[in-house]
Amino acid sequence: MKISIIEWSYSNIRGVNDLKINLEEFEKQPYDVTLIMMPNGYGKTTTQVLLRAIFDGGAKDWSPDYVREFRPPGSEITQGEFSASMLIDEKFYIVKLILNYEKGLVTYKTVKSGQGGLEEGRKLPSSLKYAFSSEFVKRFIFDGELAKQIIGQESQEAVRTIRYLYQLNKLDEMSNRIKTIVKEKQDNMKLSQTKTEVGLGKLRRSKEDFEKCLRKLKYKRKIMSEEQTTNAKDIEDKREKITALIKSDENLNAEFERLQTDLSNVESDIKETSQHNLNILRNPYFISNKISNDLQTLSSQMKKLQLPRTMSRTFFIDLADNDSCVCGRHIGEGEKNYILENADRYLGDDQISVINAVKNAISDRVQSEDINTHFTNLLELINKRSELRTDLDRLVTNRNYSNADAVKELEDELKELEKSSDEINNSLNELTAKNKSEITNLSYENNIYLCEQALEKEKEKIAEATNTLDLVKKSERLEAYISDIQELTMEKLKEKIKLETNQKLKDLLRYEDVSVEEIKGYIKLKDKEGASEGQSLAIAYSFLGSMFDTSSYNLPFVVDSPAGSLDLSVRRQVSKIIPNLFDQLIVFITSGEREGFKEHFYKIGDQVQFLTINKDGDGTNCIESRELFDAFQSEDDEEAVETY
Repeated sequence: MKISIIEWSYSNIRGVNDLKINLEEFEKQPYDVTLIMMPNGYGKTTTQVLLRAIFDGGAKDWSPDYVREFRPPGSEITQGEFSASMLIDEKFYIVKLILNYEKGLVTYKTVKSGQGGLEEGRKLPSSLKYAFSSEFVKRFIFDGELAKQIIGQESQEAVRTIRYLYQLNKLDEMSNRIKTIVKEKQDNMKLSQTKTEVGLGKLRRSKEDFEKCLRKLKYKRKIMSEEQTTNAKDIEDKREKITALIKSDENLNAEFERLQTDLSNVESDIKETSQHNLNILRNPYFISNKISNDLQTLSSQMKKLQLPRTMSRTFFIDLADNDSCVCGRHIGEGEKNYILENADRYLGDDQISVINAVKNAISDRVQSEDINTHFTNLLELINKRSELRTDLDRLVTNRNYSNADAVKELEDELKELEKSSDEINNSLNELTAKNKSEITNLSYENNIYLCEQALEKEKEKIAEATNTLDLVKKSERLEAYISDIQELTMEKLKEKIKLETNQKLKDLLRYEDVSVEEIKGYIKLKDKEGASEGQSLAIAYSFLGSMFDTSSYNLPFVVDSPAGSLDLSVRRQVSKIIPNLFDQLIVFITSGEREGFKEHFYKIGDQVQFLTINKDGDGTNCIESRELFDAFQSEDDEEAVETY
């Protein structure tokens, strides 16, 4: 991804007040190198802080007092603005910082090419918006303090710089995200809090216990069902034997058969009459006079209102789509709207069919009292059945027949079988009950349905716990892979960057024996415990340039006083190598730092822009001129300390 800065501008910002700095050589194409002559006290540090805020989005977290420090001294102005225009992969962006000095707040606004207008917020491509942390941005909007830290033995700056520029920190974010996902999964476990193999083992043993209990209950059901079948057959056999013995007595047979025949006929009549009465009850007219009268009133009103109407809402909706009415008149936009507005006065086709069915069902129906007769007949049949059963029992009970003793023995056996059958039925009902009212006092130990439910819940717990534990194991493996990737990648990058840095140092410090032995948390120099400030800068530029060469980001490099403490010969070497390290180089420099640094840039002048920032009364101006850049001299360059 290639990023270039096209221009930036200030409005009501301390040090510079109102100013625009344009870096374009051609339209939307910046110079390779821009040298900005900017005396101390004119806002170099302020500019770097604001540029970093454009890229890292950090201004939204500034304190109110810090925001107000950007207001020009002695001014009561209420608002300032800093904006930067840039190209990101050939697309044009303008990001503005609006500084509200009254409230001490900073807001971002963005203009994107092809869309026009200001959007609230910092609307950079998402790959930049979240990658450009404050630590990352310091590596190309260069913080001079980092140069010292890169070779400081207590520092981790060299490794941190590699991590941020090559986005290895994203692997840490990935590991943290994995940990978060696992924790969320564990925290959201609804059925179980099992998070270990021991807990999962307990769940599996509990599941096995439920399975054993279910097998036991189903086996019990099988045995009882077989017993029930056997008992039912034995009961039927006993009853047939009792009937046969009674019929074998000539004195009782005729009477017994008559009673059985009459009982069978009565039961058949009861069944037929019950079904007939049930059908009658489905007709609301026969339930009560009030319901009958209400339905008659409804029928009368429907006739009076002519419901359902022959025209339906659907007819008028379809009509509105035609060019002409059924009467031949043209249907314009006004007529169409009028028809549609009034269509709701009519029913839909589906509503008409329902109302027709209701109308036909209640039309010309009257209340009938015949239902009382039918229920009286049913009651009489039920009473007759009771009498016949009583007569049949009395006939058997009297036992005034030759086979009375045998019948008595069979009846006793029949009672035992019926008792046993009732017990089996009760046990089976308990085993197989499913209705809530039937299982209230039961448990999984004596009810198949409850045992199946408990087993299913245990399986769900195991599935949930297994998924969670599998996720934990996979996350641990993935984190280990990520750690290995980080370690191997870092070692390879260190070695590669070390070699390239040493090559650049040979060109930059050709008369000094300075080389990198190892990149640890810091850069360890070979046979040296430290370096001069000039050597530190040379090492820092060589180190950064080596990383920029192979980074996936093609970034501008903005630096303040790149060779300030170097002697003239080293300055000349820095000036020759530093333009080759970065595609776009923006350098802030003072007149006191110019000597020894400027000459190489004069030689490649076609690729270099020379800007001079100067005070003009109360204002500040920016003049593009090599001659002015070369001639400019600030009286306080040697003594002034940058205060902004």
